[in-house]
Amino acid sequence: MTQDTDVNGVEQDANSSTGADGVFATPIPTRPDYYPSPGDFRREFKRAGPVYDTLSRSTQQLYNDVRVGRALTFEIVIRPLADMIASVIRNPEAMVWMRKLHDPDTYIVGHAVRAAVLATVLARDMGLAEAQLDRVASGALLCQIGKTKLPAKLLEKRDPSADEIARLRGYVELGVELLKTAPAVPAEIVEIVHHHQERFDGSGYPHGKSGDHIPMLARLAGLVDWYDSRTSLKPYSDSVLSATEAMDALYQHRNLLFQDQVVDEFIRALGIYPNGNLVELSSGEVALVQAQNLDHRTQPWIIVVRTAEGKAPARYRPMDLLAHNQKNDPLTIKRTLAAGELELEADEILEASGAHKRGWRRFF
Repeated sequence: MTQDTDVNGVEQDANSSTGADGVFATPIPTRPDYYPSPGDFRREFKRAGPVYDTLSRSTQQLYNDVRVGRALTFEIVIRPLADMIASVIRNPEAMVWMRKLHDPDTYIVGHAVRAAVLATVLARDMGLAEAQLDRVASGALLCQIGKTKLPAKLLEKRDPSADEIARLRGYVELGVELLKTAPAVPAEIVEIVHHHQERFDGSGYPHGKSGDHIPMLARLAGLVDWYDSRTSLKPYSDSVLSATEAMDALYQHRNLLFQDQVVDEFIRALGIYPNGNLVELSSGEVALVQAQNLDHRTQPWIIVVRTAEGKAPARYRPMDLLAHNQKNDPLTIKRTLAAGELELEADEILEASGAHKRGWRRFF
């Protein structure tokens, strides 16, 4: 049993989400057109690098301070979080790319930053108010803070006992206690941290809450926490899913672990093949997903980075898969590669994306 394993008289709304045991949640109001259409990707790609880097460094400092017994100073991440949220509002695809280009010092901090980005992307796509984007991003960033009070050997143990698993799950309550005593941390953020491991069907922890008893923003944070954990390399487990496998698993968990509406919104927000992921094509080639075709999510913009023989191509060329398939024999995506299956250096990713030609390398 690994740390990834989940512990797992009221009238219903006609449109509510209902689980296998009759658990339900009322629909979350969404405003799909609340934010303007994404701006220029290349311009935002240039901005997003330093923003992501600053947020990662500030988060590392916050977590390190708490680990060595200093006070939790939430203020140091407020401005970096605001800059990240502003970037996502302008064009969410650029910040999704950054998750693949940056390698933080530790898994826990990297996971926290990636979850904050994904939570913001999801909330933006749902059209939640900017204040809610701030709350869910902050909550996702702080969800792991309780782990700073657990021994590193325990956090990295590959086969913990039942007692050790119970102790590991105690990180949620440890985090809540830290945040309650910290100045400038709103109660709604503490609430997100407290409930992010609860599950729609009541199988989560620490209190086994279900459906509407789980705060709405905590449902979002819990899903992105689950997704990033399953698709990232971890020191305590070799188990890692590709993005597509994780999306398939999420779909199977609709109204079990997660509210169906939140799952559907997340898949729509990121796409079946999220930006920055490597995919295997029906031709045997490997390509990097560059950008989404918003009306045809199964046919994104791609860049071939390996030939069918496993070699780097002579030239990197962006390809609109949708346009290609309208004029040529169909080229389909067979599968998404999991993290670690084919490693590309950041320089190669940037070269493939064409970033080096625009002088963007200095930002990474």
